[in-house]
Amino acid sequence: MATHDLALLPHTPRYADRKIFRRRAILDMGRNRYSHARTIDISPHALSIMVESPLSIGHTGSIAFNITVDQKTMPLEFKGKVSYCVLVGTEGFRVGFELASRGDVGHKKRIEQIMETLAF
Repeated sequence: MATHDLALLPHTPRYADRKIFRRRAILDMGRNRYSHARTIDISPHALSIMVESPLSIGHTGSIAFNITVDQKTMPLEFKGKVSYCVLVGTEGFRVGFELASRGDVGHKKRIEQIMETLAF
């Protein structure tokens, strides 16, 4: 599916509120690795990120970034797949990254840590 096919997709409602979450990240999509990815917002089920090049919808990969919890920097990595990709002016491409491990207890704990950090 091409990036421009997004307009043809039915709108899918969000299942949870998102919180602003801006971090530098590394996005690994197999052969392609984007070291200039940036997170925009996060929910328990997905991340919104910005990248320089378009990504194919349905493509799987992983995203890694650091968070600070109790004055300690902690690296996190999540696996998932691209749910949408939209060109945003000259800033790059806004990508919806649906998290694949959301049924995992460890995933739930990591997301809760992030959400608690963002609550303050």
